[in-house]
Amino acid sequence: MGGIRRVVLDVDIPSNISTVELAEKLGRVSGVKAVNVTVTDTDVEVLGLIVIVEGDGINYDEIKRVIEDLGGAIRSVDQVIVGEYILEVNPQLIRER
Repeated sequence: MGGIRRVVLDVDIPSNISTVELAEKLGRVSGVKAVNVTVTDTDVEVLGLIVIVEGDGINYDEIKRVIEDLGGAIRSVDQVIVGEYILEVNPQLIRER
């Protein structure tokens, strides 16, 4: 079985950190082929983000280190896909809680 293909993270970073800088640094992590950083919440001091990283054999520890080195924190790991291909979830199977 292959390594990590996708990881979706709920992240908080200081509002003075550029989301472009974060995305570029994550894009240089071993195994990463694509990064999506979406702002979901803004505050004077903190930005709430959804960070999606895709690739082949992504180094999660390095992803975490990049975020923490920029002063950010991972609030939750919302999705992890491991294997030879990306297995999508049928949205109808996910119920609101």
